[in-house]
Amino acid sequence: MSTVFVLLFLASTIALIWGLVAPHHIAKAVHIRRTVTRKHTGLIFGCLVLLFFILTGITAPAQPAKTVSFQPSGYTHATQTASAPKQATISITTKQETETKEVPFATQTQNDGSIAKGQTKILQTGINGNETLTYTVTYTNGKQSTKTLVSDIITTAATPEIVVVGTYVAPAPSPTPQPAPTPVPTPTPAAASCYPLTNGSNCYEPGEYCRNADHSVTGVAGDGEAIQCLDDNGWRWEPY
Repeated sequence: MSTVFVLLFLASTIALIWGLVAPHHIAKAVHIRRTVTRKHTGLIFGCLVLLFFILTGITAPAQPAKTVSFQPSGYTHATQTASAPKQATISITTKQETETKEVPFATQTQNDGSIAKGQTKILQTGINGNETLTYTVTYTNGKQSTKTLVSDIITTAATPEIVVVGTYVAPAPSPTPQPAPTPVPTPTPAAASCYPLTNGSNCYEPGEYCRNADHSVTGVAGDGEAIQCLDDNGWRWEPY
């Protein structure tokens, strides 16, 4: 479209020069019966130039707004339109900061056979430790934007807590032995031929004392010898 306007502009310029040099030739060429003067030629050319400018502004494609990009050191990419009144001021500060953190102690257990099973005893009390954390912190316009851990150092080691756990199990008590029963003596059966018998159902032997009920009584000793209960310095069974 711009090429057509250029050609039309060139043609109009040639017509203007021709009209200024010989205006009557222009009237004959376009079959105008009226007299054409140089004034008429300049007025017509001015109108054509104004028309060209109007058509060029109408048909020209819209141009996008031009943007200007900037990227300060340590700052993310940002854009600003050319119509912005001024650029934003960005303040970036980097610092190293440290923090102290408590390290909890661990618990260890040990078995002890001298303590009853199920009982516990603290052998060593646990103590928490400390560690120092170092960070690199970046502030953008006074606000924290990044925080990166640089180092982690244990400044005080934690002391573990030691707990003793009893494992001793007492043996079951042994049963108390019962005394053996005293055997009852079995009486010696008397010989079938002896008489009379003692209170324990035994045979009398010569020389043994006899009972009051057996005074002067005769009988047979355990060995089969005839005996009699006589008063011989005491009532005794004597052979006869």
